[in-house]
Amino acid sequence: MPKRKCSFNVSLQAKYPLIKQINTPSDVRCEKYRTEFSVYYSDAGDIEQHLKSEKHKNADRVAASSSSMLHFFKKSDAPTSKDLDITAAEGVWAYYTIQE
Repeated sequence: MPKRKCSFNVSLQAKYPLIKQINTPSDVRCEKYRTEFSVYYSDAGDIEQHLKSEKHKNADRVAASSSSMLHFFKKSDAPTSKDLDITAAEGVWAYYTIQE
């Protein structure tokens, strides 16, 4: 098989949305598992090889069996009454500090 210089392009980006180009046109990163590799010799073939690798498959299994960290933390978009009380106390403290 002849060696040829390949690069990551728009069609590969559309086909493999988790793969992103990094430093050079032929260097890419699997965003799901932060693995970097090159598509210099076989563009889509290199990506397919990565997706079929034991490391990628193992990471898929681990991700599927692990619970998300989002379940452990309370979603706090809106301030609670305690947050508002603390803000009010800080405002009063700042006001009296400036007055003296």
